[in-house]
Amino acid sequence: MSASMIARIISFTFIFLSLANVSFAQTSAQAEAAAREALQRLEAAIGGSAPSSTAVNTITPPVQLTQGGAQPAWVNDPYTVYNRDRYFAAVGSAASRNQAEARALSALAAIFGQSIQSDFMVAAMYTEAVENGAVNVSENTNIRDTITRAASMDNLIGAQIGYVWDSGRNTIYAAAYLDKERAVSIYTDLVIINNSNIALLTNMSGNEKNTFDGFARYRLASQIALINANYAAVISQSGGSAAALNLNSAEYYKLEADNIFRNITVTVSVHNDRANRVQNAFAGALSSQGLRTRGNNPPYILEVFVFANEAVFPNNNFKWCVMEVSANLVESSTGAALIPFSFNLREGHSTYANAETRAYAAAEREIAEKFSVLLREYLASVMP
Repeated sequence: MSASMIARIISFTFIFLSLANVSFAQTSAQAEAAAREALQRLEAAIGGSAPSSTAVNTITPPVQLTQGGAQPAWVNDPYTVYNRDRYFAAVGSAASRNQAEARALSALAAIFGQSIQSDFMVAAMYTEAVENGAVNVSENTNIRDTITRAASMDNLIGAQIGYVWDSGRNTIYAAAYLDKERAVSIYTDLVIINNSNIALLTNMSGNEKNTFDGFARYRLASQIALINANYAAVISQSGGSAAALNLNSAEYYKLEADNIFRNITVTVSVHNDRANRVQNAFAGALSSQGLRTRGNNPPYILEVFVFANEAVFPNNNFKWCVMEVSANLVESSTGAALIPFSFNLREGHSTYANAETRAYAAAEREIAEKFSVLLREYLASVMP
């Protein structure tokens, strides 16, 4: 048996043992320890600084570049140069080499089908979560960028350009390939790292859970689980098995996020209201987003101050009501102001009472139209 064959058997054995011995239903600490080991392997595989004994195919052979002459057979069928049992391969062409290589890598990713293409917003939120520390990956900038780039599934991590042919007729061809063994190793480690973050995100007390932070944690866990499903597809189609990874579906975490959201209470406290008109307007805006506005010991209070005064203008027979509404969504436990909102308006009538009535009606419209949008934007962007 050749040395290369022995190395391949050892490598596959290592991958199998990694899959078999890691249980993601264990504690956050165990998941975090598994993630550290996975990160070491990942750094070795894609050019980090981990021990070389754990590396899988870390030596990248040079690109075989040719110009002119007869068209190579791989242009029509890349599997004439790449063993189909060991590799995925695809060809791209364009007027420039960079574009030809980019198209080859995209064609390679397309082998796995549209079902694994990540939603842009999911990948963008994952990247933001990594950048702000809500998701821990690596202190190595190159590895961190690779991990966030992997989430979009535009290109496959570990894919390489093997052949380039310049036809001399304004068209350049490139062949991209991905070693299946390497794909299993890399994407398994990406799943392990992601599962560690899911465990950390969802490990919280009951009091912490029914809050915007708890909601954001489970929503982010759902998006990471969706990314993991894409990685599992790569693992499976590359000849590996994702069964030992004990993956929960994205829907599992999304349903829990929805349950948390329905149990979040925000009470409204309005100073200087009239017949609860401002209070009801804010309560309606909160309810329209699915939040509760009644409950004991609420984690959030919407503090609202209304200032309404009569204004007199020279040479004007109308009575005017000048109103200022200032609101702030406050976290009860910390006193942190989460959503500031304020506006000013002026309404007139022949009597001040009617002018004030008009001012409150205008305030209700302002709250319904603008505060609802502001609240929706906040809820969409909230991060752990």
